[in-house]
Amino acid sequence: MRSPILICRLALLGGLSLLSLTGLTACSSLVTVKSVQQQPQRNWLTETVKLRGQVGSLAPLLKGQVYELQDATGKIWVLSSSRQVTTGQQVLIRGRVRYEAIEVSGQDLGEVYIEEQQVEEQQVEELKLEPSP
Repeated sequence: MRSPILICRLALLGGLSLLSLTGLTACSSLVTVKSVQQQPQRNWLTETVKLRGQVGSLAPLLKGQVYELQDATGKIWVLSSSRQVTTGQQVLIRGRVRYEAIEVSGQDLGEVYIEEQQVEEQQVEELKLEPSP
């Protein structure tokens, strides 16, 4: 489970996220969660990335939601200004990599997260109907 402090901070940022979604980078590359989390020295903040994975936990916000995206390499939180994804869906998203510093007793326990710019693909869930008796 990820830091509840990060979820709270992302909730506060949720209202501001609409202002920062105006500049899109022309090129986006498909990356893994692990590659984003293991390369903090990379200048991710100037790049738009694409991630493909399954939506896990959701936390609603006043203007959007925060959800956990899981691929074969790990999990990462995604801050979204919409509520168009649901738990269990497979999605391809485009977004900006962000870092939220969380200092506890002089240690940086911050986390990387994705600020969603667009859901490019999402699996439509099939309705499973029970046969009538």
